[in-house]
Amino acid sequence: MKSQFQSRHRKSGHAALRGIAAAIASCAAALCATPVAAQTWPAKPIQLIVPFGAGGTTDLLARIVADGLSKRLNQTVVVENKPGAGANIGAAEVARAKPDGYTLMMGTPGPLAINPYVYPQMSFDPAKDFAAVSYVADVPNVILTNPQSGLKNIEDLLKKAKAEPGLLNWGSPGVGSTGHISLELLKQLSGVDIAHVPYKGAAQATTDLIAGHITLSGDNVPTALANIRAGKVVPLGVASEKELEVLPGVKPVGDTVKGYLLNSWFVIVAPAGTPRDIVDRVSREIDAFEKEPETIEKFRALGAIPVGGSPEHLAAHLKSEQKRFGEVLKNIKAEGK
Repeated sequence: MKSQFQSRHRKSGHAALRGIAAAIASCAAALCATPVAAQTWPAKPIQLIVPFGAGGTTDLLARIVADGLSKRLNQTVVVENKPGAGANIGAAEVARAKPDGYTLMMGTPGPLAINPYVYPQMSFDPAKDFAAVSYVADVPNVILTNPQSGLKNIEDLLKKAKAEPGLLNWGSPGVGSTGHISLELLKQLSGVDIAHVPYKGAAQATTDLIAGHITLSGDNVPTALANIRAGKVVPLGVASEKELEVLPGVKPVGDTVKGYLLNSWFVIVAPAGTPRDIVDRVSREIDAFEKEPETIEKFRALGAIPVGGSPEHLAAHLKSEQKRFGEVLKNIKAEGK
């Protein structure tokens, strides 16, 4: 009788222990699930979408970032150019992508702040369909002319524009591009009348500027440098607060036109819903990469200014810029009516 009781007691005790052990294992699995998943990323190549063609500022910076991330993550980061519709095609692909950390985009003011005010229909919402990751860099713009114009600086430009209202023309990559907004800000702040000539891309505008078919244009400093150094175009002023090391002697437009400041910004975003631990990891790695002396020198050579910071910092910046560009573009539309 005693042995049967002891046997039943041992069996019930073993069952209870097995239950406790199972419960502990279950809790441990639940607690560790997220860190374990985070540690497995990235397990395959990451796609970095550039919603513009190869060779532009966005592409140049994306390839620098891709190289840095590849080394720091010990995983391949592939840059893929998906141009078209003012960057909407590439941006829409990223917005629809699986939010697993394997699809990122090098974003610019166009798809993330400007296009909703320019295109009557959008297949994505810049304010809702992307997760802010990293504020990579600011890049000043520069106002350019062709050597045949005889213009040397912003003072010359304003004098001629006021003497000949509407006769000067300015080429841009298209309506709502930063090249176009560069002109509209100049017109609004100085009161000059300069005709806008929209093209289907920056390369076409640059070609016509060099050929003398148009008088003026606005461009990012990195993509303008080669033509400036070759003497094919003349820089009249930079849209930055201070002179740039890569363009010594070229004064800020704001020295003559008070309040004139227009940087193009370049940022990394991911599809909305991308796990926060992955977003934070990419942000940290880009911050660390941008502090490396080799990276600083690469950015300096392009005239780009590294920024970095948290995803929250970028999110606040995007919200502010969406509002700012909206106000500028409303004025442009009003003027066109």
